[in-house]
Parts: sequence; structure tokens; C-alpha cells
Amino acid sequence: MGEPRVDRPEIPAEYGIARATGHVEWRHVEERLDAARVYWIATVGPGGRPRVRPIDGMFVDGVIYVGGSPETRWVQDLAGNPHVSIHLDTLEGDVVIVDGDAEVLQSNSDEFAERMAAASKAKYPEYGMTAASFKGPGPIAIRPRKVIAWTDFMKDPTRFRFD
Repeated sequence: MGEPRVDRPEIPAEYGIARATGHVEWRHVEERLDAARVYWIATVGPGGRPRVRPIDGMFVDGVIYVGGSPETRWVQDLAGNPHVSIHLDTLEGDVVIVDGDAEVLQSNSDEFAERMAAASKAKYPEYGMTAASFKGPGPIAIRPRKVIAWTDFMKDPTRFRFD
């Protein structure tokens, strides 16, 4: 994934952000995504019903990787609509929202599986995940299309876009 294009998100004028002068650094967003132990994922089920769930995940090489049983409704939602939103727990106004596309990876190389197992052991040592856990099917790869972030809504609301 290359560097994102950076601009201001489309926010109605009455919110007052026309005075904003700063932007959030992409590195800050990457650090938040890397450190987060919980990602809140929004999916859309049949008939347009939204579903929001907390899930574990890892941010590796610009992609969010999460796991989930194919028997869960939110994973089943992805078959009909791969568009998702991810929101991190907010740290006193430090907001990161990711819109992206999800794909259940079906079969993965040994190298990929080893890298994912190492990342999992570093972030969630209590799970004891091995490379075999990442051979496939799974994990679910979420590739960002757009990210909205701010540390102070009036000063630095920022949109990152990936084409």
C-alpha cells in the first residue's frame, strides 16, 4: 500500500472546521492501528441491517487482519457486502475511522503465515497462535480505501485516501 492522498474530510460548514489548519500525520494513524487491541467493525447484513462488533486484529503492512468464524453473522455479512468500517476506541478525542474492503484469504504462503503468527504472538501472546492458524482459510484482510482521523476536531480533521 502506497502513501495516502491527504485532504480535509467533507464536513458541513456549521461544524466550524473551516478554521482547521493542521492535519494528522499518517504515522500517527498507523501507530494507533498497530497498538489497538480492539477494532470495532461495522458490516451490513441482508436487508441493509447494520452490525457492529468488537474484534481482535493486527495492522501489518498497511492492512488490517482480523479473524472470525465463518459461522458468525458479521463474517457471513462479508459474502454479500465486503465494504466495512473500522473504528478504534477513542482516546480523549483521538479518532481513527477506516472504510475498507474485506476479503477472507483462502490460502496463504508459509512466509505470510509465519509473519502473521509472529505479529499475533507480539500483540496477543495469550492466544498462542501458530503459523498453521494463518494458512487459510483466513484471516480476513481489510484494505483501507479511506481513513478519517483527528486529534482535535476543530484543528486537524484529516482524510486519507488510497486509490
